[in-house]
Amino acid sequence: MGASPITFRHDRRPGDDQLIVDLHRLGYAVEGDRFGPPFWDFVAETVAEAQLDQPSRSRVWFAEMDGKAVGCSALVDRGEVGQLRWVVLLPKARGTGVGRKLVDLALDHARSCGHREVFLETTDGLASSMAIYEKVGFETTDAHVERLWHGDGVHVTMTLKL
Repeated sequence: MGASPITFRHDRRPGDDQLIVDLHRLGYAVEGDRFGPPFWDFVAETVAEAQLDQPSRSRVWFAEMDGKAVGCSALVDRGEVGQLRWVVLLPKARGTGVGRKLVDLALDHARSCGHREVFLETTDGLASSMAIYEKVGFETTDAHVERLWHGDGVHVTMTLKL
């Protein structure tokens, strides 16, 4: 018996903002203590800042298996450029191509919005995510140590010209 099929949605539903936070809590649990409660608070702050409930070109995609979210990604409209945000997968969905599909959906949307550039911000130690970003053409444009939600860490900015 094979794995359940993965479906993707981008329609907004009640509770989606909290779902983004929950996916980060569950998806990053295997990455260690630096992705604990202060990280969840940071994600909640970034979701609130994006004002996803306001009409804009911003969009969030959820990957679902058996009707339950197993991952997400977003394209946040920043005017002239787009920001790739909240790319996360639960461990059971990793290695299936779903992460790449979520990134591709966001980048396709950025192109349809007329963005000529997309940037993302991440931190060190996330090899699987970095591999996807590099494979689609993102290049590191800045990496420096700064105060993050868990203390000092490497803040990485990557950029993709569309």
